[in-house]
This record gives sequence, C-alpha cells and structure tokens, in this order.
Amino acid sequence: MCSLTRNLLQVMKHIITISIILASISLFGQTKIVDLKDCLTENSTSPKEYILNIFKTNDIVIIGERNHNDTTQYDLLLEIISDKRFIEDVANVYTEVGCVNRTEWANQVLKTNFENDREFEMELIKLYRELDFNPLWEKYNMYKLLKGIYKINRNLQRNNKLTIGFTDLAFEWEGMTRKKYQEFQYMMNANSYTRDSIMASNFIHLYEKQVSETGRNKALLIQSFPHAVKMDLRPYGSKIRRTGSYIAEKYNNNVKVVAFNSVYFGAYNSSNNSLINNGKWDAAFEMTSCRKTAFNIESTSFGKTLYEDNFAKKIDKALNVKFNYDELIDGIIFYKPFYEFKCTAGIPNIVDKQFSNELMHRTIICQDKFTNRLGLKLLRPFYKKPNTNYYNNVRTFECYDNEALKRQMNDWIN
Repeated sequence: MCSLTRNLLQVMKHIITISIILASISLFGQTKIVDLKDCLTENSTSPKEYILNIFKTNDIVIIGERNHNDTTQYDLLLEIISDKRFIEDVANVYTEVGCVNRTEWANQVLKTNFENDREFEMELIKLYRELDFNPLWEKYNMYKLLKGIYKINRNLQRNNKLTIGFTDLAFEWEGMTRKKYQEFQYMMNANSYTRDSIMASNFIHLYEKQVSETGRNKALLIQSFPHAVKMDLRPYGSKIRRTGSYIAEKYNNNVKVVAFNSVYFGAYNSSNNSLINNGKWDAAFEMTSCRKTAFNIESTSFGKTLYEDNFAKKIDKALNVKFNYDELIDGIIFYKPFYEFKCTAGIPNIVDKQFSNELMHRTIICQDKFTNRLGLKLLRPFYKKPNTNYYNNVRTFECYDNEALKRQMNDWIN
C-alpha cells in the first residue's frame, strides 16, 4: 500500500473518531436537556402554591430575586403576598433594599389609610428619597412593591395589615459629608461580605421582635440571589458567608431558600452575560412552552448543575471550591423566560426643584475620584437637569442582550 493511501486511511480514521466523540457529546447534552425538561414537566405546582405550601412546614422563606431592575418577578411576589393565606399566616415581608432605620417610617406610611392616592404617593416619595445609601434608589422594583403592599393593606383591618422590614445597613443622609460617607463605605467593605452579616443580623433582630410582639413566627425575605444563597466558605479557610447562610445557621431547617430562574449574575445589561448551564436550563424551559412551575431542587438535574458566575470563578481560583445549586438553594421558581424580563428604572416625580439640590449634593459626595467631585461642583448648574430627568423618567428596557442569549439557548433546541 502506497504511503499516500496509508495517510488517507489514517486521516479517515481520525475523522471517524472525532465524529463519534462529537456525536457522543451531542447525545449527552441532549439527554441532559431531556432530563431537565422531564423534571419541569413532572413538577406542575404553580410558583404561588409552592411558596405558600413551604410556609405550612417552615417559618422563613428567603427568595433569591434576579436583577433588581426586573419588575416581572414582583408580579409574582405581589400575587403571593396578597393571597389570603399569606396575609393570615405570614403577613411579614422583609427586603434587602431599604436601610433598616427606615423600617418604622415605612410601616407608618404603608399602614395609614390616606384620603386619596395622591396623598399616599407624596408620603411614599418622601420615604423613597431616604430609602438607600446610594444617592437615590432609582430602580422601580421597590416602588412597585411598596405601592402594592399599601394597596393590599388599604383593604385590611389595622391588626391584619402586612408589615415591611428593611434589612440593609443603617444610614442617614442628613448631615452626611464626604468623610462620613468614606467611613461608611470602609465599614461596609472592611471585611469580605461584612454587609451580608449585617443584613442577616438586622433580619434576625427584626424577626425576633416580630415574634415576641405579634406571636407570628413566619416571614418572607426578598434578597438578590448572591445574598440569598446558603454559601459558607469557613470550612475552606475563608470568612466569606452569605446572608442566607447566617439565617439558615440560626434557624436550621425552618429556613428554605428559593431562587427565581435567571441568568448568571454579572454586569447588568451586558452582552457578556451568559445563561445558566450554557443555556440548557432555558432550553428545557422553552421546550415546556415556558410553563410556570416551582419545585424542590434536591435530587434533580437542576440541583446537580454546577453553580458558575464571576464570584464563583474567583472562589474556585482562590480556594479550589465548587458548588452545585442544591448546596446553595432548596428550591427553584421558573417564572417567565429571560426574554420576557422587563427591567424598569425611574420613579415618577421623585425629584422636584427643591430635592434636585440635595440630590446633586449626594451625587458629589458619592464620587470616589476627587476630579469627578470637582467637575460636578463646577458643572453643577448644567448637570442638575439631566440628573433630575434620569431619576424622574420611568423607562423599561431589556435586561440583557436577548438576541445573543437566544442564540445560546437555541443551540440546544435546533
């Protein structure tokens, strides 16, 4: 046999081998998607019923929300907390967003029966301006939630009204200076994820007070996914823990962590975002016509999926530690596909002429660089109007590069 023929045969063998390998990989990926799809199909409990059922056996449910800007998830959250069973059995809603020292003020606003909606909205705006340690929380999610709670409470007797609890760090804008703000930031970031421990402590304090004063021992806590999870890195030589870990350690099996379907947590509204499990989760969801469902993640293909995002990569690099989803959360909610998420920013009439001066003062204080602060001071008259418009203008936009994410998902369907 001539050398040319032998070479051709060797090339053909390599091609066949590679083809078999690729076919095996393709088959494995498709089989896994079938497993995911079957899991979604077999679990037909609606997200609302799933959460309400958890409260029959557990006291605390932590829901890991997706991008704060996404308001569609709050349609479901409001559906849950407006249910008669939630009002009668739970009635306490805690949030990551909102400084803990604004809790009493918030409940005064949300439990008052105002003469009309305009009076309520004026009081809500006063509260919302002081809600956060950023110059102003422009994301519509909390505005939607607080308005929703007030609407529910308006039809309830005083002793049956829903109670809100803010868990973020205590903060006061009055008398704030650049030096004080730097000290606050240092305190918040002095140790890795100090904020998580403080938010957990704030929740525990408010929750214990709730139980002692009302006799109610059930609560719903809404946190963004990275804070909600039960991640504890102490066994691996790190002090990093998440809010969910602290609370789960305190109350053991009485705590369940449930997360919304989402994308990897990274830069918001970024083309660099990626779908979970390289798009397999979303492909399986798409194959069910995106039927809403929720279920326990233990012993499922979803639970055995490797948790990956920017932070997880850093952990793996530093500590050589990886987590599956069932090590971080107890349940998953599939509610709307990623391309139906609606991110909304801006609050109607949040900034008037008087508050615009205060907002500029806060904006300057929060600038890290001296040159930025100096520039804003010098250009203050020209910057004030655009700054006001940014916060007053309510706009809805795609949370991510949906077309790129659809291509990633469709690779497993087509």
